[in-house]
Amino acid sequence: MNTGSAKLRAYAVYSLFLINLTLTSHSLHAEPLSPQSTQSLHSHQKIADTARQFLDANIEKSQFSRIHIKMGQLDPRLKLTNCPLPLTTTLAPGSRFAGKTTVHLRCNSTRPWTVYMSAQIKLYGKVIQTGAPLTKGHILRKSDLISTEEDLSLIKFGYFTKMEHLIGKQLKRRLPQNKIIKASYTKAPTLVKRGELVTIIAENTGYSVKMTGTALNNGARGDRIRVKNISSKRIIEGTIKSAGIVSIN
Repeated sequence: MNTGSAKLRAYAVYSLFLINLTLTSHSLHAEPLSPQSTQSLHSHQKIADTARQFLDANIEKSQFSRIHIKMGQLDPRLKLTNCPLPLTTTLAPGSRFAGKTTVHLRCNSTRPWTVYMSAQIKLYGKVIQTGAPLTKGHILRKSDLISTEEDLSLIKFGYFTKMEHLIGKQLKRRLPQNKIIKASYTKAPTLVKRGELVTIIAENTGYSVKMTGTALNNGARGDRIRVKNISSKRIIEGTIKSAGIVSIN
């Protein structure tokens, strides 16, 4: 057996032993790694709960039959340090408490951060619709109307919630069945038409005088129109009180 080769192998084994011993010693005495633990991160669920509470507290619930708020989700890769202070909440610019909206949340601690969270708000309430197809010029009756629950955040404005606010109104356009009736679709009914004979009433304290005249304009209740006195031929202006009645007091 070659004595030199044997010594070389023995030296190699001894060197590996020393290296392993050194690494083991270092691993026993080195400080442990300190990755950010889950306890030091602000929970995404808590952020969502804070945003929901903010939205819920700022919606006037008495105006709606029910409210549904669906929160969005933050990117799971987003790591935010745990905030020791209550988060401040505001609506993001251009957002509102209806439909698609965004909440701005901020941590004002010594390690501040800010985040935006999306949400979808559905505000349900009763709205008045047509119960059957209706023609232009139709005077609305209670039997023409039905009440249904709708997401009001999609309608935005101009709808009616009570039938009594529509009864007696005149349609400015034809409406199909199950159509939400908006204010722009209606007007006060025409009570006086141009060329019609009307009764002109001149009233003052203690007396009332009635005359016959000709309407020179169409008009609804409360409208100011011109009328021509048949006897005197004078043109005067008065207020429509009811069908065929114009007051000049």
